[in-house]
Amino acid sequence: MSQNDFTIANQGFPAFRADLNGALQALASLSAGATEPSTTFAYQLWYDSTTDILKVRNADNDAWINLFNFDQATDTVSVEGTDLVDDTTPQLGGDLASNGNDILFADNDKTIFGAGSDLQIYHDGATGESYITESGTANFFIQGTNLRLQDTLGANYLTAQSGGELYLYHNGLQRVQVNTSGIDVTGTVATDRATGTVTTDNDLSFDMNASNYFKCTPTGTGTLTFTNITAGQSGNIWLDNSGGHTISAASSTYIASADLTTISTAGVYFLSYYSDGTNVMVSATPAVTSAGA
Repeated sequence: MSQNDFTIANQGFPAFRADLNGALQALASLSAGATEPSTTFAYQLWYDSTTDILKVRNADNDAWINLFNFDQATDTVSVEGTDLVDDTTPQLGGDLASNGNDILFADNDKTIFGAGSDLQIYHDGATGESYITESGTANFFIQGTNLRLQDTLGANYLTAQSGGELYLYHNGLQRVQVNTSGIDVTGTVATDRATGTVTTDNDLSFDMNASNYFKCTPTGTGTLTFTNITAGQSGNIWLDNSGGHTISAASSTYIASADLTTISTAGVYFLSYYSDGTNVMVSATPAVTSAGA
């Protein structure tokens, strides 16, 4: 550690060399010392060995500005209490602006959100696959007024509008639309096995929201009625009127009088129905047995 006034006086060579060496040593050691240099200059550096702080002289040469704190015991450097060396949790002093530049992450480097590292975004270098992973126990929301899920060329997989329709695409072509009326399919609907849920309702009143298929065993007289009438819905009813109870029809239930007389006779019947949205048309088979009609 050395300090010097940085003024080389006219003198003999040995004294000149000693004075010059002293000035160079002061420069090399940042004028390190327990007290400030006796002669100071604007923007001069001084390492205060008492406080382990590197300081710089201000432009008016009337005060020192602290730059860094040095901890000689742990070999760390800090600014305002934040370590710059061996700091595993550096903190931002404000917003981080990219200023038009990219933030580059290597393979398997992650952006991590949440105290429990619940949400992670990263690219797996071994598999070449990319992940957005929510490992917590709560819901994972993707929110937006208008959502678009697309391939890298901009072709849609899925689109959705707030308060509007949802569309599903195949090879860029719309195939399914979900709207207020239900689901519209462009093309054909295929299934390897079609089954229906059978709802038991013995009061002869059938809720179209519950099912398309019903089983009914009335215990007394009743009126053949449909509720929540849905346009385009059709289905079947297994009617076991073994008791021979008289059955009438509601005003919105259209059935031939002969069929109504038939199903009011003791027996088991198979009814088919279709709705236009206001009324329901019903037809009935003759009484059936396990051996046939």
